[in-house]
Amino acid sequence: MIIRQNGLQVAATLRHAVEGIRRVILVQRDGTPFSDDGPEHDRDRLGALVVASVEMAHHTAAGASLTGLATCTIRTDDGAVVAVPVGDRFALAVIVEPTVNLVLLQRVLQPQVDHLLALDGGA
Repeated sequence: MIIRQNGLQVAATLRHAVEGIRRVILVQRDGTPFSDDGPEHDRDRLGALVVASVEMAHHTAAGASLTGLATCTIRTDDGAVVAVPVGDRFALAVIVEPTVNLVLLQRVLQPQVDHLLALDGGA
């Protein structure tokens, strides 16, 4: 079972390993924020958008005959959002500065996703 503290520990681990992380949010797949180390005022909106982007990426991949969505990355001029599904119950998003090495982030992120999956019973 994943508890809020697990999400905050993942955020701390990611921040320690990769400079330039602005925010880490773990969201239930219904869009409800579960843990978030960012400002509270836009937590609900961001949670819903993270889930929507992961679902859209999943459907886009399926439309291209691809399976097993691993990562959804949205790059902008001033940063990026990297979102990953965590089983069927959660999605994890990391909001970063534009200078962050996204390949490094992905390498650091995957073991954390695997850890959350193990806590959630391999969901």
